[in-house]
Amino acid sequence: MQKKKIENIVIISPEEMDRRLDDCYDALYQRSLELCMKHDTQIVASTMLAQSLRLYKTVLTDDDFTAMVQTVVETADQIQPYKARSVH
Repeated sequence: MQKKKIENIVIISPEEMDRRLDDCYDALYQRSLELCMKHDTQIVASTMLAQSLRLYKTVLTDDDFTAMVQTVVETADQIQPYKARSVH
């Protein structure tokens, strides 16, 4: 199995990582709400999931990708829905 090459590694503080994660989460959450106003929620969710998996497949080794997907399956019961049943 061939390892994917990692380039341009920048070391940042845990606080900066938290800030970046929050910024990214907030931006994607806002955009997903906007998309849900125009499209069926399941279309938005399935598209986001497909793109997420492709991103992971791009940056992770095959073993790491498989482990990540397995972790999602094993922790599926811990995922909490949004308060409203529909985000429309």
